[in-house]
Amino acid sequence: LTLRIAAVRPTVTYVLIALCVGIFLLRATSPTVDTNLLEWGANGAESVLVNGQTYRLFTSMFLHQGIYDSRGDQDWSGIAHLAFNMYTLYAVGATLERLFGHARFLVVYLLGGLFGSVLSALLNGPDSISVGASGAVFAIISAEFVYLYYHRKLMGELGRQRRNSLIIFFIMNAALGLLTTLPGSRMLIDNWAHLGGAVGGAALAWFISPRYNLRMNPANPGEVFAEDVNPFKNRYWVIPAYVTIMLVLVFIGVQIART
Repeated sequence: LTLRIAAVRPTVTYVLIALCVGIFLLRATSPTVDTNLLEWGANGAESVLVNGQTYRLFTSMFLHQGIYDSRGDQDWSGIAHLAFNMYTLYAVGATLERLFGHARFLVVYLLGGLFGSVLSALLNGPDSISVGASGAVFAIISAEFVYLYYHRKLMGELGRQRRNSLIIFFIMNAALGLLTTLPGSRMLIDNWAHLGGAVGGAALAWFISPRYNLRMNPANPGEVFAEDVNPFKNRYWVIPAYVTIMLVLVFIGVQIART
């Protein structure tokens, strides 16, 4: 049998990668630009919860570790942060966007990443500063896991192998994240952003992921169509409900931080 599943070109994935890379290259033009953009857009508890600069929850998702150190000297080791996130975004996002469509994919990426930023601001230390797309990247990874879980019978052995790969990826990153909390560790990973992104992406995908009903093509008995019986237009209510939860968490965090 030939299975037909509706798919789109992953243009949103490419645009997101271009934005992150473009901003990184802009910061690389001078230490002053690098510092100004970092100070303006990085996520942090004091800036967001005390000073009310909630826009940082969004802007920090498009910033990464720069190539200048605190003295203004070049340090290209920071490019690994951008490279890892962009590679994962391409490897997972290009596939997920084809299946989810542009709108659903963008909702998972942005709102899942925002939930990661919210947890980062709420649960990291008051002096912490966080940047990176990893919360959003973890959101699309967990969304793919939910999609594969929903269609575990349809995807068969290949789907099971992919789910196991995603589980191993999560375990490895969780272990690495725990290691960075040990005394003397020079690597800094925002574990709360990763966890928040994963939880947010899974929650969104649970409600808005495509769900298929298979039907035979009467004109070709050897062809099966996968019809989406969970169209996104029937799930728009998920967005305000999800945003409301985030706003409540931020409000609670503001009250605690200002007392």
